[in-house]
Amino acid sequence: MIALGISSKTSTHLTRALFILMTLVLSACTSLQQTVPHKTSRETPIEWPLTAQKIDNIRNWKLIGKIGIRTPEESLTVAINQWHQAESSFVIDLSSTFFGLGASKLQGNPHLLTIIEAGEQPVSSYEPDLLIYQALGFPLPISLLPWWVKGIPVADSQHELEFDAQGYPASLIQNGWHLTFSKHTLIDGLPLPGKIKLERDKVRIILAIKQWTRL
Repeated sequence: MIALGISSKTSTHLTRALFILMTLVLSACTSLQQTVPHKTSRETPIEWPLTAQKIDNIRNWKLIGKIGIRTPEESLTVAINQWHQAESSFVIDLSSTFFGLGASKLQGNPHLLTIIEAGEQPVSSYEPDLLIYQALGFPLPISLLPWWVKGIPVADSQHELEFDAQGYPASLIQNGWHLTFSKHTLIDGLPLPGKIKLERDKVRIILAIKQWTRL
């Protein structure tokens, strides 16, 4: 048998090479794990129509959370101190440089919106989505959010809905927006999303819900 001698310098090089190789392999595995999407299905679970109706019947609720908004021009985070929904009427207290300096409040319903900013005169419109667009410079479907925030589509509007392995809504396409739902919480046995991502064109909005309360 012939013994092969390996110098300490060669050994060091081999060790480094093996370390780099293992790092690359582990990085590749991690990358694959991150890029493989969760499996969703367009097949509607048998129980979903009844579940959706029960969720839609939750008309009085409040939540606390935050919104992250990213556009080609800016990126900002807004705290939702409280979103109080009573039937079709809502009051949303926000804090950040959302519309201007200081705190802001949105109140109204799908047909009327008033924006109240600290130190400014209230601004109202019978076209809520248009007023939001004029204030922000990009679209935000405030009239549809009371449904979307609960993880359900607006019933009388065309949509595509996909479900995750648990039978919860995972993806929704409606009114030109693509939404993804995750981190569901069971409220009275009904799944409500804890994270919602809305995307349209170059606008991305992420709503993270810290607390749901049914009233």
